[in-house]
Amino acid sequence: MPPSLTVDDFKMIRAVCELRYANAYLIYDRTGHVFHSIRDSFTDLRVVDANPTQSAALADEGRFGLEVGQCRFTTDKPDTRLEGFAAHCKRFFDVVADCLEVRMFTRVGLRVFFRRDCRDLEESRKMLNSLQLLNLPSTVRFGASAEADEVMVRWEGSQVGALLRLKAESGKIDVILPPELELEQASAPLHKAINGVVLDVDYYTVAPVERAQWDATAWIPQAIRSVKKEAESILSR
Repeated sequence: MPPSLTVDDFKMIRAVCELRYANAYLIYDRTGHVFHSIRDSFTDLRVVDANPTQSAALADEGRFGLEVGQCRFTTDKPDTRLEGFAAHCKRFFDVVADCLEVRMFTRVGLRVFFRRDCRDLEESRKMLNSLQLLNLPSTVRFGASAEADEVMVRWEGSQVGALLRLKAESGKIDVILPPELELEQASAPLHKAINGVVLDVDYYTVAPVERAQWDATAWIPQAIRSVKKEAESILSR
């Protein structure tokens, strides 16, 4: 029987903050100004995709998405309390809101991904099902399996909502190094298996939020504290 899980058993592997707003058509004229304004605030910023309605950029700190009705910042190296992440979000979002003259956010969301590594898919499934999140007898369902591979639950009120997903995952990464590196392994692909239980939580606002009343550096650290607290109560019940 796999041991009980707590949030501390998982490693945070990704954080995404996304703002949605009414279509901001100034994007057609001011996308360049947005990235020009933030380039000194991030390391090695470069635009990798640009078109009239959406653009994407990369920096050492993370990835930027800018669209006519939303923008987001993503990092795959989040700090535990998301304070550094929140500072990067504030810089980007403030510039976007100023340049596109956004005064109201229709949705503010923080999505965080955690993973608990396992030996293989079988162990991942057993760990997920040991949490007993579904009040169902263990029996083969739909002729497929007696164990669930994924569980999703949503809670939504008048002000905020949350979607929690737990999934047993199995995959692999294949990397082929170029021969010009002149390494012994350059001619052979590198393989890495990834098995584990992924905890994915999307915490978001339901009611509109005035731009003047929202600050990423205050909201994001508070949001991640709420996410961890509630996830802990679910995992350790």
